[in-house]
Amino acid sequence: MTTQPDHHDILRRLDRLSAEVEHSDAEARQALEDDGLNADELVRAVREHVRDVLEPSRAAGRGWDIFRHCVLGLAAASAAVFVAAYTVNVRASLEAQHEAARTALISPLLPSLASEDPDRRSLALVIARQVDPAFASQAERQLDRWQVSADLRARVARNSVYANRILAGVGKLELSRDPDDRKAAIWRDLLPVLLDARKNRDEFVDVALEYQRVLPLLRLRNPDVFLDSYWGELWIVNILLESRIASVVDAARQQAPEPAVIEAIYQRNAPRLSERDRQAFEEAVTVYASTLKGLH
Repeated sequence: MTTQPDHHDILRRLDRLSAEVEHSDAEARQALEDDGLNADELVRAVREHVRDVLEPSRAAGRGWDIFRHCVLGLAAASAAVFVAAYTVNVRASLEAQHEAARTALISPLLPSLASEDPDRRSLALVIARQVDPAFASQAERQLDRWQVSADLRARVARNSVYANRILAGVGKLELSRDPDDRKAAIWRDLLPVLLDARKNRDEFVDVALEYQRVLPLLRLRNPDVFLDSYWGELWIVNILLESRIASVVDAARQQAPEPAVIEAIYQRNAPRLSERDRQAFEEAVTVYASTLKGLH
């Protein structure tokens, strides 16, 4: 490979060639000065020009380095983007395959999950928990809600007469501020329904479960205005406390004041009542205290 000479080699060759000419340096200098040229300045100018021509610019070299680094950086970035895109595509493909496999396993279970047979539903849930625990948990919650709705519809269908009277009483307690409506809700709707339903245990269970909606509407602890329906409300709580239905008993106990609270309300209002009403109120207070004592 031929090596390109640098500017120093060129200048040395020019010196050798100038030594071979027939005139001397002094004669050459004199000739230049006679023509109005400074020999020393001419030599410096020639050397600088030769150096600029033969040596690449350092600035140009730096520009090339910058360009080269930019190209390498772009290549590295492109490679990184390709790797990231490839990874995302692979993951998406794996997730799609997993979802397809999960669907293929879950689909045959759907008819059993929707079955009216509780045994088939239970078996399907067991299998679903092995395939997809999250789906199984969601399905179980939904089935529980469906079961509650189905039970409610069944109770309403069995006791449509009771259901209408319960709704009428609840509506009066919730929507009306008229004392007469409150007394009618207790004496004509809600308390008679409980007393009638007690004649049949199955009907009573259905009705008592519905009365968990009634309990928060009663005003036993601190009635705004004392009405003669107060001991009717007390009888409703008594009956529900004696129902032996765990959820109903718990709900009734949460709404039930201590016997001392009921006794204080009785002592404060009994003197203003007729003898018959006072005796009815006293009987309800006595039964209430006894019922609570039996639960402790």
